[in-house]
Amino acid sequence: MCILSPEDIAKALSVPEHKLDCSGIKLTLAEVYVLGSRGELHRDYRAMPIYNKILPEKDSFYLNPGSYVIRYSEEVFIPNNCIGLAIPRSSLIRMGVFLATAVWDPGYYGRGVGLLTVHNPHGVSISIGTQVAQLVLIKMCSETTRTYRGVYQGEGL
Repeated sequence: MCILSPEDIAKALSVPEHKLDCSGIKLTLAEVYVLGSRGELHRDYRAMPIYNKILPEKDSFYLNPGSYVIRYSEEVFIPNNCIGLAIPRSSLIRMGVFLATAVWDPGYYGRGVGLLTVHNPHGVSISIGTQVAQLVLIKMCSETTRTYRGVYQGEGL
């Protein structure tokens, strides 16, 4: 296992230099949603909640304490020999904001989402296009044929 350098990512995935961070791909804020209903996740059934889109004010989102689903601006493709981990930007932590993410499976492509939880009792303001995370690619020991084929393939495109 090794973590791909920004140079390797640029070469393998044709990611432009301005989209790279010290350890991976910059993930920037594109959209914010508030959950409008209950979700259900069972062994053989899944029902996603309603997502209500929040409109920015002058290119910024003013978020009160609570949970929000965010969509990233970047279209990404995870190679069949890698997994991706989205790591929150430390500035969010210092502002009392938590970003929950999941493993990005080999073969996934799309514009992913994260769960942004504002714990700061005074809220937070985040502009569209601001970096909120970086996507680190971890190379597996070998390529897999068990690539992502789930319902989120191509999401947000």
